[in-house]
Amino acid sequence: MDTIKARQILDNNLTKTMGCTDIGVVGYIASIGAYILRNSKIKTVDLVMSEELYKNSVNVGVPGLRESGLDKALALGLLLKNPKKQLSVFESVTNDDINKIESLLNDIEVTISHKKFEDTVLYEELYITATDGSEVKIIIKDFYDNVISVTRNKERLTEYEKDALIERVNKHKVTNYDEILDFIDQENFEGLEELFSIASVQYQNAREEIKREGGNFLVEDLRNAQKECLYDLSNFLRKHVSVPSKKRMVGDIYTVYGVAGSGNLGIGTLVTPMFLADALELNEKETRKLVVLAFYTSVYVKQEMSVVTVLCGTGHAIGCSAAAVTAYAKKATREQIKSAINLYLSTSMGYVCDGAKISCTYKVSFAAMNGMIAGKMACDKSAACDNSGLNKIDVDRTIKNLGKLNNEILHSANKGIIELI
Repeated sequence: MDTIKARQILDNNLTKTMGCTDIGVVGYIASIGAYILRNSKIKTVDLVMSEELYKNSVNVGVPGLRESGLDKALALGLLLKNPKKQLSVFESVTNDDINKIESLLNDIEVTISHKKFEDTVLYEELYITATDGSEVKIIIKDFYDNVISVTRNKERLTEYEKDALIERVNKHKVTNYDEILDFIDQENFEGLEELFSIASVQYQNAREEIKREGGNFLVEDLRNAQKECLYDLSNFLRKHVSVPSKKRMVGDIYTVYGVAGSGNLGIGTLVTPMFLADALELNEKETRKLVVLAFYTSVYVKQEMSVVTVLCGTGHAIGCSAAAVTAYAKKATREQIKSAINLYLSTSMGYVCDGAKISCTYKVSFAAMNGMIAGKMACDKSAACDNSGLNKIDVDRTIKNLGKLNNEILHSANKGIIELI
């Protein structure tokens, strides 16, 4: 991997988002429709979603509202009328907007349904009619901001569509894990300044939220002996992931940069190396290496899984990246770093996604914590993957197996999960 490919992967996997991404896309599609019909009075709104997207959005908090409700997310998107914000559309929500939601829902007819699509796990189709006879239809498919079709009164509006976004995303992939490690060894991170800046901001934001919540969980609260104990550090890391994640999931106005389509993955991926570097007092050069390793590890794991997953793709990717950066920070060999990832996945391969909700904050923070412990165990040589089951000695094969388990073997499991929740 050279700097050009690294930058292309970065551009395709780092996205600004407000609230849970799965509820953000509901607001985004509504905002597009409302903006197009901004001079008309809306009469009906019909939203059809893939069952996977429905699962991840039905119970999550709407930003600014601090309660769940797909109809409320739709109404808020209609009120905001700001499609340029894309997945961070809720960023500009005001109390005045929130106060108008109930009145709007009383004035329009809203229908929301979900079904299984065989060719994609992420599908959202919105059809809006107005009292003057105008209509608009919008389709988002395969990726959260991949608008593939917008029509107004049967006329296609190409200015809102992404130009083959999913093809661009899939074009630039990490080939294997050695490619990541080779890139870090080269120490040429030209063009990745945005990644380092965002990692720093997200770490500082996490610190500020921990301060507001109270409790002694910052690096400066660690005793010297604790800084050498990865068990203690893992508990402090848990807090650095769970606190900002909870802000998103309950519906607070809290902006983050998501990684590979997930805001929580952006938190876990970028906060973990920054926290570890701070605790271990690493210099800027070493800190940047950890950030790069964390980011591309998460992207590599997540690229093998569908965008909206049956398993907890965010948890798997966070755990793997935390395992890798912990081992790397402790001067592990290349094989020990891979072993750390394998060890984490050997304990979490059945980590199921049962829909986005507040408890996801604990899933992802436990993943980071357990990833750090896996990194320690690999460095200590106290445990290793035994090549049994889905986990193989070759970490690339293990990650491929994770993807196959999620995308193929458990492909039909979402229907049963949705029925249970």
